Amino acid sequence: MTKQTVRVLWILIGLCLSAGVIAGIVLLLGPPDRPWREAVRELSTLVDVLALLFWMGIFAIYLARRRTRK
Repeated sequence: MTKQTVRVLWILIGLCLSAGVIAGIVLLLGPPDRPWREAVRELSTLVDVLALLFWMGIFAIYLARRRTRK
């Protein structure tokens, strides 16, 4: 079960980072005077934080598995 959980977390990290890249491209290439720019910037920050939290989850699983092996 742990391997599947880690695999799902890696997929979620990839999705979050992809969404962040897409949001960054939209901000870079989009018109500067649109009211939705601030919302896209906040969304980009949110998905980056989610990616960090998912990565921390993978690290926590790794540490828990390492401690049980000893």
